Parts: sequence; C-alpha cells; structure tokens
Amino acid sequence: MTREEHMDILAFFDRVMHSADAAVDVEADAIIRAMFKRNPDAAYHVTKLAMELAAQPAQASPQAATPTQTGKPRQWFASLLHRNPHAVF
Repeated sequence: MTREEHMDILAFFDRVMHSADAAVDVEADAIIRAMFKRNPDAAYHVTKLAMELAAQPAQASPQAATPTQTGKPRQWFASLLHRNPHAVF
C-alpha cells in the first residue's frame, strides 16, 4: 500500500463520518456489526466497493428519493437495494 492509498482511505472515512447527518438505524447497525464480526474481511471489501462507488459520477435516481406507496419514506437500506435490484452480494 502506498502512502497515497493510505491517505485516500483516511480521507474517505473522514468524508463519510462528517457527512453522516441521519440517525443510526439500530437494527441495521446490529446486522452490519454481526456480519463484520462473522466475516472479518468484509470491512475491507465493503470499504473498497464504497470507495469505488463514491468515485463514480453521481447518477440521478429519482426512485430512491420517492416515498413508498403508503406515503412513508423508505428506510435507508431498502433504498439501497431498490436503487440496484441486480446487485450481487
């Protein structure tokens, strides 16, 4: 790993943590923490994917911002899945 790559990772986490304006979804947080605990390499792979996605040009996704049919806003995790129904996990 180069110093530049090291700094890129630190800068990415700094941006993510300083732009987090929503409250933490406790249930989603518990699921994520449990998965990271069971799969120690997951943090690396998820971070790598997140950095790659963040580097891509922003694409408008009007569906992600729309409320559900019941009029309630989507939960953040459901919105992520709704944005890319063909994602491979």
